[in-house]
Amino acid sequence: MDQELFEQLAGFARTAYGFEGEITPDTTFDELGKGSMKMIALTSTIENELDAEVTIHEVMTMKTFGELVERVAEEIEE
Repeated sequence: MDQELFEQLAGFARTAYGFEGEITPDTTFDELGKGSMKMIALTSTIENELDAEVTIHEVMTMKTFGELVERVAEEIEE
């Protein structure tokens, strides 16, 4: 897993979710705090900052933050 990308996405998630705790690849979206508006803020930031499109629907099917990092990595590589 790309550590730099992970840290960047963790920062986006902390901002979007107002989350103060540590985020690991195993952190679940339930732990971050569910909320579709928060998820939309996160996916919008990813699209704006990294030019990687991940849909809200995709994120809703993911269990862990690590899955999101892997998905964004795939988008960036394309």
